[in-house]
Amino acid sequence: MEIILKPHDPKWAEEFAIHKANLELILTGIPILSIEHVGSTSIPDLLAKPVIDIDIVIDPSNFFETYTALTNHKYKHIGECHIPGRHSFFQPDSDENGNPWRRGEKRRNTYVVYKDCPSLRNHRDVKRVLMEDVELRKEYAETKRMLVEDKGIDDLEEYAKGKNEIVNKILKKAGWTDEELLQAGKVDFY
Repeated sequence: MEIILKPHDPKWAEEFAIHKANLELILTGIPILSIEHVGSTSIPDLLAKPVIDIDIVIDPSNFFETYTALTNHKYKHIGECHIPGRHSFFQPDSDENGNPWRRGEKRRNTYVVYKDCPSLRNHRDVKRVLMEDVELRKEYAETKRMLVEDKGIDDLEEYAKGKNEIVNKILKKAGWTDEELLQAGKVDFY
């Protein structure tokens, strides 16, 4: 699968807002804590795969209600995918890889995450640090560009592993301990 990186597009925030409003309607009456735009498309001036990543933050006790509402609206539950406390869902009308069938529709990854899970902390900390630190944001973008353009990586798992060093540097700046980084290294978070 080819990995495509694009310069930041301000329309990504608008797309997220549309999806967030739709999710709020789908989840009406369910006590969700927040719906957050995460991942590289949420960070201005950052090179990104043009995929909108969305975290629906809940208390674990509300998972069944949230799951039912999403699947009733044709979201496809993929499971935790080796990331405890984070359930992945493909958008409605997508193929077995999560790619949309409708022409012109962009892919999005929707996650239902438990309020205190490490994945949520990871998403928030990476975003916060990259929003604050221009030089680290440039270094992260250059690492991504180098993996795709210079090394020709076209496998998402290999791409994610190639970013481990820079992601660890970002999380270290966010205050993660060596032990927390070791535990995170056992899981592909970002």
